[in-house]
Amino acid sequence: MHILPSGRKRRRQPHAALSSLSARLRAGRQRRGRDRQRGGHRPLRPDRASGGPFPVPRAESSERCADGTLFPRWPRGDARSSRWRNGREPAQANRSRERCPSDREISGDAERPQSDRSPIAARGHDTLNRLPIFLGAVAGMLGILTTLFVLSMTPDDARHQRTLEALRSIDTSNASLQRDVLQARSAILQNYDPLVRSLDAMRRSSDTLYEAVGSGDAQLARLAVDLDIALDRAGELVERFKSKNSVMQNSQIIFGDTLELVKRGLPSTSAEAHMRLTSVAGTLSRFTREPSPENQRQLNLALNHLHFPFLPEFGGPLARTLIIHGRVLANTFPVVDAIAADLQRVPTAVLVQRYQARYLVLHAEASDRAAHFRVVLYGMALILCAYVAYLFARLQQNAATLRDRLVLEAAIAAVSTSLIDMDLDHLCREMEAGLAILGRSAGLDEVRLLTREEVRAEALCPAGPTGPVAAATAVFRLAENWDGRRASHGGIEVAKVSALPIGGQRNRLERLGYRSWLALPLQNAERNFGYLSFATRSRERRWPADEVALLRTAAEIFTNALQRAYGDRQRAFLETRLAESQRLESLGTLAGGIAHEYNNILGAILGYGELALSELDADGTPHRQVQQIVRAGMRAQSITDQILAFSRRRDNRYRPMRTVPVVVEALDLIRASLPGTIAIKTRFADGDGVILGDPAELQQVVMNLCANAAHAMEREGVVQLVVDEVTIARDRELSHGRLKPGRYVRLAVRDRGHGMSPETLQRMFEPFFTTKSVGEGTGLGLSAVHGIVMAHKGTLDVSSEIGKGSSIAAYFPCSDLSPIEAEDAAALSRDIPRGSGETILVVDADRQRRTLLEEMLAHLGYEAVGFGQTQTALDAIARDSDRFDLALLDEAVLDAGLQHVWNGPPGPLAGLPVLVIAERGSGSGGHKWQHPSGMRLEKPLRMEALAMALSQQIQLNSTGRNPTLQLAAGRP
Repeated sequence: MHILPSGRKRRRQPHAALSSLSARLRAGRQRRGRDRQRGGHRPLRPDRASGGPFPVPRAESSERCADGTLFPRWPRGDARSSRWRNGREPAQANRSRERCPSDREISGDAERPQSDRSPIAARGHDTLNRLPIFLGAVAGMLGILTTLFVLSMTPDDARHQRTLEALRSIDTSNASLQRDVLQARSAILQNYDPLVRSLDAMRRSSDTLYEAVGSGDAQLARLAVDLDIALDRAGELVERFKSKNSVMQNSQIIFGDTLELVKRGLPSTSAEAHMRLTSVAGTLSRFTREPSPENQRQLNLALNHLHFPFLPEFGGPLARTLIIHGRVLANTFPVVDAIAADLQRVPTAVLVQRYQARYLVLHAEASDRAAHFRVVLYGMALILCAYVAYLFARLQQNAATLRDRLVLEAAIAAVSTSLIDMDLDHLCREMEAGLAILGRSAGLDEVRLLTREEVRAEALCPAGPTGPVAAATAVFRLAENWDGRRASHGGIEVAKVSALPIGGQRNRLERLGYRSWLALPLQNAERNFGYLSFATRSRERRWPADEVALLRTAAEIFTNALQRAYGDRQRAFLETRLAESQRLESLGTLAGGIAHEYNNILGAILGYGELALSELDADGTPHRQVQQIVRAGMRAQSITDQILAFSRRRDNRYRPMRTVPVVVEALDLIRASLPGTIAIKTRFADGDGVILGDPAELQQVVMNLCANAAHAMEREGVVQLVVDEVTIARDRELSHGRLKPGRYVRLAVRDRGHGMSPETLQRMFEPFFTTKSVGEGTGLGLSAVHGIVMAHKGTLDVSSEIGKGSSIAAYFPCSDLSPIEAEDAAALSRDIPRGSGETILVVDADRQRRTLLEEMLAHLGYEAVGFGQTQTALDAIARDSDRFDLALLDEAVLDAGLQHVWNGPPGPLAGLPVLVIAERGSGSGGHKWQHPSGMRLEKPLRMEALAMALSQQIQLNSTGRNPTLQLAAGRP
């Protein structure tokens, strides 16, 4: 019998007190049933997490790598589950991989004398797998015996007496409570303490009842709850009774005293007043004896008659007090009687009798049941003794099996030690020796290391495998394309080849001479290297879970060795790539410096060329010739922009532009670099094709895609280039992204080259990934294309087929803004604004560049005053601050000392508009000045840009809206 929870918080929860004996017996039967269903051939599960009694030994190598992960300790997880010690699940074997027709093996010593085999190979089955069943049976039997011992105990006599005493106490206290209530109603009992003591006694007995009595009987628990509810109800009624009865008794006393005072105060001649008082007293006396509704009505009428009709004798405060307390008595007498009647109807005594009757029945049944279970307990003790003797005999057999496991564990540790820090030249030979050791220690006829074709292509085993290649290929294909059930660890376990369904798999295994076969995957989180195959030819054998776990450890050792070899190869490859990237970085830095110097030369060519154009007749031959010079300089400027784009990262200052003209200009450049055997066929659709982008970056995309297509066709063929507009109605999945609904400009390049494999398609945009031979490519071209398209918020779509060619399409979102290229096309022919004699301060340390600026300003109608030194310019401004209308500064002047003058407290330059001429491409690192119109003065300086900037600055200054100078700290 169990103990019910105590406390008032449990009184309304009868099910919390039900701890059923039958539920425990059912649980014991269910446990025994599950044990019988598992049977006597359940394999050993060395599950440390579940508290398994037999942990599998672990193999530790004599040396460990620095990172501690190459050859990890023996995993202490469930040998039948797919979880390793590090918590990761090994990936399942990929059945969709391509078949490898020329898979090769590393085989162990397949033929050896029978005497060399371990004793584990001679046993028909492994008794070690049954140990958890034995220990589980012992634990289950101990649990059953403990349960029977508890159930066979006779109910506690002391607890039984406390229960009966509690029931008697509740019954007695209830009778005392009923008596005290009636006495208090009749004013015999002047103190309410007896009522409180009776209630407290019943509640203490009820708590004792909950603590002392517990059984699985729902009826008894329900009665206990009902009794507790009845006591709560009695307590509520007692509290109401005390309150109402106190008011009633108090009003009765005050009413009697006041009635006497009023009678004494009446004159003897007032017969009407005496008659009314006598009527009230008589009516109250009848109402107290029988508080019926009629007597209550008569009492209220008598009280009302004291006022109506009015008598002077009843106009004082005593009469009002008499009437008030009379009405209180009329109202409280029925309520007090109703509460007393409710207390009499509370079924406390009935519930106590029912509880006692049910309890005595249960007590008798428990006594009989205890006697029965004592007999059962004796029988179970005899069974347990027999089982312990049987378990002892089986443990002796398991000890022998454990010794064989230790031999295999030592062999795995030796293999792990031999492969630690082994160089690639000797790795293959050590693997062969390790396979032979495993085969001898585990009593196996054949152990093979089956690697994939791409693993051998990476030269992870330079010495090459030994043994029959055709047999290794057949075993690898069988493991890779196995359509039967795989184990939870991803491998294949075949205890009896003869038990397989008749078909291709069984036939192939029988042709190989296998009678039992185990294949474990060689894989980690990064890749799958192949399989480790174990087989027997002379006999059939089971694959116990703990032995498979040890062999999985061996497979993990070989996997880590292959992974280490793969990592060494990758490290050497990345070191080569790093050297190449460092050389490219140095070349880019050199190219950037040359481009800056070249810009200075272009500045003179373009500046003096535009000056010459303004002086020549527009219809003359010299004018056309100089115009060609200027155009050639502009193309040279675009080339320097591309060099700068490659040599440093620039801010993406995109603008609306038409796609076709930019592509046409890029084609002129790419045709010059391609051999004559490569033709470029273009198709441009109608429409503006306006996008928000950078012309130099778009040209870089065209050139890289065309160069890649030309290489794919081996320098001979036709490259098709298409530019058109497409409208996407709904989301569309592409090979390298998703297109949202909208209008796009599609730039597609197609070739008829050798095509790309699916693996190449997945990696084609990775930096430094290339299929070209050494010296033909760096692997950065398509990566740059991907970065530019993504920066333009575009998407790439690639399709390719081996032997038929490839197609790469770049989608750029269309822009609704007006293209700026239309203004650039008319830059050489349209009129430019001119000055009206304004004085421009020119500060540039380079004499030749300063002279060019002065001539250009003079040609535009301005008076130029040039200075080569900053201090001289400041002195000139200080002498006559109103002389200059605008300052034209080279960015080097700001670094030389003028910047602090401008950014400091108000000085000579306060209020003077300033234009800064910066090096081209220095927007992200040097000084940056952004005019409100969106133009930027960069070297080489163009006549039109200079004229527009001067005109707008002067106009803004004249209207009082002079823009502030915006500078970004740093050098280009």
